[in-house]
Amino acid sequence: MKKFLKKLTATILTAAMIMVMGVTVFAAGNSEKLANGTYTANQNLYKNAACTNESMGNKALNDMKASITIDGDEATLVVHTHEITYLGLTGHLGEMIIDGDAQKPDKIITGGVTDYCFTFENLDAAMFYEGCVITGQFTTYVGSMPMKATGYLKLTNIMTNNI
Repeated sequence: MKKFLKKLTATILTAAMIMVMGVTVFAAGNSEKLANGTYTANQNLYKNAACTNESMGNKALNDMKASITIDGDEATLVVHTHEITYLGLTGHLGEMIIDGDAQKPDKIITGGVTDYCFTFENLDAAMFYEGCVITGQFTTYVGSMPMKATGYLKLTNIMTNNI
């Protein structure tokens, strides 16, 4: 019985150490600054910082990719969006403010499809890492009612475009 308890204790301690090491590695990996280069990322817009409640504006960007360019300590973020329909009305994200920089979108029409992109330059490169959440102000224009709210842009599945 004593032998069994020793083995059980050793197994539990080993499992606990592996779990702690795994959590530490996972946490460190999430906040690693991206190296110089260009990246694409999935993007989603949320109403809350915990990223559990989707924003109405999420439909404008969640199936498109964000572009990130890292150059030393500076970064450029391009958020790609498209038109949305809400309650039968067509609209789009008409303004974004990230890190104090207010941007209106560039309108791009390709094959009859209207998309928009917002470009933010000279951002702190340290704010970009897998799963990062960027707080900003987002204005949705649907019909004649612009709706401005604080939003949380979450970037996931960041993939390098470097060859």
